[in-house]
Formats: sequence, structure tokens, C-alpha cells
Amino acid sequence: MAQQSPLKPVLKKPPGYRDPNQPPRLVPGQTPRKPVPLPPSFQPQPKPRRNSCCRVFCWVSCILILVIIVVVALAAGIFFFLFDPRLPLVYLRSFQIPLFNTTVKSGGTYLDSWTVPEMEVKNPNGKLDIFYSVLHAYVSVGDPNDIGLVLGMKELGGFTQKSRNTTTVKFDYVVKNRQLNDAVAKKLRSQYEGKVMKVGVEMKTKLGYVVKGWRIGTMDIDVECGDLTMKEIRTGSTMPNCKCKMHAYKCRVKGLGDNDRHGSKLRMLLMRYGAISFKWGFQGR
Repeated sequence: MAQQSPLKPVLKKPPGYRDPNQPPRLVPGQTPRKPVPLPPSFQPQPKPRRNSCCRVFCWVSCILILVIIVVVALAAGIFFFLFDPRLPLVYLRSFQIPLFNTTVKSGGTYLDSWTVPEMEVKNPNGKLDIFYSVLHAYVSVGDPNDIGLVLGMKELGGFTQKSRNTTTVKFDYVVKNRQLNDAVAKKLRSQYEGKVMKVGVEMKTKLGYVVKGWRIGTMDIDVECGDLTMKEIRTGSTMPNCKCKMHAYKCRVKGLGDNDRHGSKLRMLLMRYGAISFKWGFQGR
């Protein structure tokens, strides 16, 4: 016969023991207690839902901007490759001074002058027209480092220049009864009589290109040509040194002739995106 295992003794429940699995017994006349709510810091917080629409909008915007940049860059590259845009060539043909008279009066010395600058603008592009907005022409006489005098500014109307076209821009500026310092007036008069008075013209305008009636791009151009005497312009013995400025960039260039053809495409690319290496041609007569 198999041996039987000994029976374990049954433990007696201590007095007052209550089974946790059974509901509590209500004492007659006692109301059940309401559960006390936990403070907010102990309550489980709901997890915030992530908004996927915001992420999708940001990604789509970035991709769209990138696509626009690539398309614009490709269009610019195709434009420069097909048309090879070049800057116009500008020449200072003459600077006439029919009248330059200083008069000493009781109130001081007064100036009466009449100047006639003449510029020649050439469009070297074979497939592109060039449009110019309003031109602001400043006329000056004398050495700017000594007794330079700005006579004034004249506004000239804009125009469109056909490809391979040459346009003459000629204007006059009149000064009447302008009071000057006695020493300045005397020195300018002496330089004028000796044909050694320096003259200068500064042109400010905006230009762009025209392709089949469509205007493309606008560039601010500021060209200043000076440091040249009346005698040098008349004989044409010296090419003027000119300063040019586009937007916030500055460059110093020297007058060039019509044979400046090399690197035009690179100059335009650099100029369009903020570089400063471009050239204008000036030639005295």
C-alpha cells in the first residue's frame, strides 16, 4: 500500500480577519464611503496627439521652394547659353562748354555756364534688345579732390535699344546766376581759359533685356566718368578711368573698346548674383 502524506494543519483565521475578495459588510445604520478622488498631479495625464498635418505642410513647402530654385537656375542657365547677354558699351564722345562766365557783383561772385555732354551707347548683343529706365545725369567741373563743383542733375527719358544698335545721348545743362566762393570761381575760370579744367559725367539708371517683347531682369547701374581735362577730351589722347557701382558692390574699371568680347557670359553671371567684375567702354574724342 502507498504511504499517505501527512495532512497539513489548517491555520485558524485571526480575530477580525476580513477576506479582501469579499465586499465589506455594512454595519446597520452606516452609509458606504464615497471614493476620494486623487489630486490632479497623481492622475494620469492624456498623451498629446502629434499633429502630422504640420509636418506634411513643412515638408511640402521646403520641397516646393527647392523645386522653384532649381527651375529658376535652369532657366537662367538656358537663357545665358542661348542669348549670351552682354553689357552695353558707353563712350564719352564729347564735353562741350560753350559758356563759362564768372561775374563779380556786390554780393559775391556768380556763375553762368552752359555745358553739353554727349554719350554714345552701343548694344553689342545680336539677339537681345536693352531697355533703359529714366536716366539721371550729373554734370560736374573741377577736380573733385580740390575744388570740384557739381553743376546739377538732369533727368532724361528712358528708351529701348535694338540689338546691334548705336544710340547717341546728348543733353545740355544750364546754370544761371549761381553764387560761388570767390577763390573757387577764380580758380575755375583760370582752368577753363587754359583748357585744363577737369569735367565729369555720372549716369544712374536701371537696365534690362528684352526677348520677343518680354522684359527680363532689372539692374541698377551707376557709371561715373571723370578726372579728364577739356583738352584731353578734345584731342582724345587719354582714355578716362571710370568708377562703376552696382547695388552695394563697387568696382574700378578702365575704358575699353569694341573688342571686349571674352568672358561676357561669366561677367553677366557674376554681375547678376552679386559679383562685381564687369566693364564699360569709354573713349574720348
